[in-house]
Amino acid sequence: MAFSVNTNVSAMAALRTLSMTQSSLNSVQRQIETGLKVGEAKDDPSTFTIAQGMRGDVGSLKAIQEGLSFGQATVNMANAGALQISQTIIDLNKKVTQSFNEGLDITILQEEANALVAQITSVVQTTIFNGVNLIDGSGTDLEVLSALGGVTQTVAAQDGTAASLGLANFSLSAQAGTLTMDNTFTVAENNTITVTLSDANGTTAIHTFEITTDGNALTSAPNEAATPPEYVYAVTVDPANQSNNEMVGIMASVMRQEGFAVKVTESGIIEITNGQTVSLATTLVGATAAATSGDPIAVLDNAETLVGQIITTLGTAANRLDSQSEFTQLLVDKLQEGLGILVDANLAEASAALQALQTKEQLGIQSLSIANARPQSILSLFQ
Repeated sequence: MAFSVNTNVSAMAALRTLSMTQSSLNSVQRQIETGLKVGEAKDDPSTFTIAQGMRGDVGSLKAIQEGLSFGQATVNMANAGALQISQTIIDLNKKVTQSFNEGLDITILQEEANALVAQITSVVQTTIFNGVNLIDGSGTDLEVLSALGGVTQTVAAQDGTAASLGLANFSLSAQAGTLTMDNTFTVAENNTITVTLSDANGTTAIHTFEITTDGNALTSAPNEAATPPEYVYAVTVDPANQSNNEMVGIMASVMRQEGFAVKVTESGIIEITNGQTVSLATTLVGATAAATSGDPIAVLDNAETLVGQIITTLGTAANRLDSQSEFTQLLVDKLQEGLGILVDANLAEASAALQALQTKEQLGIQSLSIANARPQSILSLFQ
C-alpha cells in the first residue's frame, strides 16, 4: 500500500462508515421524537402513501361522527317535544272528564283546555335545535351524513301541530258528523266526503276527501290560502278487489292521518270528530250525512295515537343514529389501529438501536481519528 498525504483511503472509509452510522442514528432519533417509523415519504414511500389515505379516511369519519352527533341532538330534541305534547294531551283528557261532572262551569274548563292547546303550539314552535324543527309540520326531512361517500340517513319530518292532531279550536261541547251507510252503498271515482269545521266564530276549514280508483288527478281543487282554507286529500281504493268494509277502513285511515277521530259503531254508523263542530256532505251513493253530539275523548284518543306514531318514528330514527355512531367510532378505532401497525415505531427496538448506534458513532469517531493520524507517520521517513 502506497503512502500518500494527498489521499487517505483509511480516513475516507472511516468517514463513510461514520456518516452511515450518524444517518441511522438520526433516523432512530426521529422515530423516538415522533413515535413514527414512517414519518415522511423518504422513510417508506408506498407505506407513507397508504398511511396518508388512511389518515384522510379517519378525518372523514370523524367529520361524520360530528354530523351524527348533530342528528342525534336534533332527534332527541324533537322526541322531547313530542313527549311533552303527549303529556299535555293527558292533561286535556282530565279537563274533558271534569266537563262530564254536573255543576262545573264548562266555560272555565274550556278556557283551561284552550290554554293547554296553546301550550302544544308553543312546544311545537320551540322544539328547535340549531334552526331545525322536526315536528312543526314544515315537511323538511333531516338528512344526516352517516357514511363515507356522502351516504345519509333520512329522518322524516313530523307534524305535531294542534291542527294536525285535530285539536285546533278544540271544544268540549263540539258536535260530530256522522255517515250512515245503507245496503245500496257504493264507491265510485271522484266521490267525495266534505268535512266542514266550525267554531263559535264561523267556518275554520274545509277538508275534502276524494275517492280515486284509477290514480288519475283529483277533480277537487284545494285552496289552502283561502278564508276559510280548503284542503283536498286522495283516498285510493279498489272497488273491484276490496270489500265495502275495507274501503271504509281506508277512508278512516286517511282521515285519521289528517287529525280526525273516526269511529265506526256497531250499527255501521261512521262518526267523525275533530274537536270542533263537524258538518258533513258526501256524494257517496247510499250514504247519509248527519250531525250528532261530539266525543272529545275520541278526539284526544286520536291525537294521542298520532303523537304515538311521531314518538315511534323519532325513537326509531334515534336508535338508528345511535347504532351508526357506535359503528362509525368502531371504524375510526380500527383504522387508527391499522395505521399504527403501518407507521408507529417500536420504541423498545428504537431504544436498543439507539444504544448500539451511539456506541458505533463513538467507535467511528475514534477510527476516523486514527485514520487521520496515519499520514503523520510519513514524517519518520525523512528524519
